[in-house]
Amino acid sequence: MFNIPGNCTHVKLDIGLSYNAPQSQSWLSKEPNLMVFGFEPNPNAFVVKKFNGINLNNINKYDNRFFINKVALGNVETLEEMTFYSTTKDCGTSSLYEPIDNMAMDGQGFGSFNKIKVPVLSLKMFFDEFPWDRFEYIDYIKIDAQGSDLNILKGAGDYLREKVVFVTAEPDGHQYIGADNCNESNISEYMLSQNFIKINHPNTNDPTYVNKKFMDLAKSIYIEQK
Repeated sequence: MFNIPGNCTHVKLDIGLSYNAPQSQSWLSKEPNLMVFGFEPNPNAFVVKKFNGINLNNINKYDNRFFINKVALGNVETLEEMTFYSTTKDCGTSSLYEPIDNMAMDGQGFGSFNKIKVPVLSLKMFFDEFPWDRFEYIDYIKIDAQGSDLNILKGAGDYLREKVVFVTAEPDGHQYIGADNCNESNISEYMLSQNFIKINHPNTNDPTYVNKKFMDLAKSIYIEQK
């Protein structure tokens, strides 16, 4: 997992990759010294080569600087197996929570889904094995996990406040059964408790936070979430 090329000097995490990890591709194309760890449990995420008439780039050209963890993330203490709702209309709306069909943002519903079992671990478990002797901090964590974002943040433990500079999370729990707690108010409250403040960043759309511990360092870090 941590076979990181010697030229890589910084790290970002992309949680929820959708079709062919478009956000990771954008980061990697702009930062030649970047290593990205992606997290995506949906087996359908990397089989589609065209979506909505758009040809998707080939993520394979970044293989040496991009590693996909084929797991879901949550607030768990040990590796677990959970039900995952893999939506057939748009795999980017798949979730550990069952979709509320009439809540889709396009107004046309999520469509059908298949229930599959996926492994679930926590960011703390990932960070427990991370080579901190080489990287003192994580530049950026982007989360788009369809109702699981707050659970994922809580699952990072103390690493969030001690080792992460920027976080972007999506507060869309209202679109999924049992995920109402994943809203902007609760996410912001939790991030405040972890020494982060909410910012308006020109390169992000969803709520974004910066760690007060790294305020001076943050000025030199590139982030982007579209």
